[in-house]
Amino acid sequence: MQVAETAASSLRATLVSRRAVGPDAFILELELPGMPNDLAPGKFAMLSPAVGGTQQIARPFSVYDRPAANRFTFLIQVLGDGTRELVTLEPGAEVICTMPLGNGFEVAPAEQEIVIVAGGVGSAPFLKYVQDRIAAKAAATTHMILGARTADRLYDSEAFEALDFDLRLATDDGSRGFHGNVVQALGAALDAGELSSSAHFLACGPAGLLHGFADFARQRLLRAWLSLETYMGCGFGVCNACPVPTNPDGPLGAWPFARTCKEGPVFSLDAIQF
Repeated sequence: MQVAETAASSLRATLVSRRAVGPDAFILELELPGMPNDLAPGKFAMLSPAVGGTQQIARPFSVYDRPAANRFTFLIQVLGDGTRELVTLEPGAEVICTMPLGNGFEVAPAEQEIVIVAGGVGSAPFLKYVQDRIAAKAAATTHMILGARTADRLYDSEAFEALDFDLRLATDDGSRGFHGNVVQALGAALDAGELSSSAHFLACGPAGLLHGFADFARQRLLRAWLSLETYMGCGFGVCNACPVPTNPDGPLGAWPFARTCKEGPVFSLDAIQF
């Protein structure tokens, strides 16, 4: 379920458009030529303004969509000065973009049932994943639970709703979909027999969601993969700022730590202590 990295390039991309998709989130579309055609869902880029920014460290963002061969979109939530500087750029501005980085998700064969669990901008690795599954005639075995605190933070849920597959929404306050978080929604669907515990489970979201999902998956003996939203310095394994402890008995156990940017961000649950 994990795809090996390909060589990355650091290039100047042009901001084509910017649109709001919630009270604190935006989608940026960048024009960037020369990228490989077969980017696995879950690979990411390090982005920073080419001129005028005050932040010295680029920020990591999963590739959200690829509307054209040389166009890429990124779903960005404003969390601090770095993200704020990116989402206030005007079309035509240049962005330093280093990609493709990391290891993404392998798109499973059509007969393998997939359940995606995502919260907030944790949906970012999965739009392309679902598109690829649908293209492979696997819509019937593809399920997703997308959650947020409130309905207005189901960022760009319309993009997923436009696809023909099983999408379930959840909000902590009950303003849309299941009343509760995504792990609770997943538990209810499994208990009702609507989803199978023999599926492969993929998850991305804030740390609280991922820790809750990891605990749940271990309790239920689910086969699972996580895309971690870890702070990074360089994005390509030099600074060692994004370590995650490995499971000594797992596939990465020969070394006590793995770099999220290099060995991840997608890890099988049995590979890491999380």
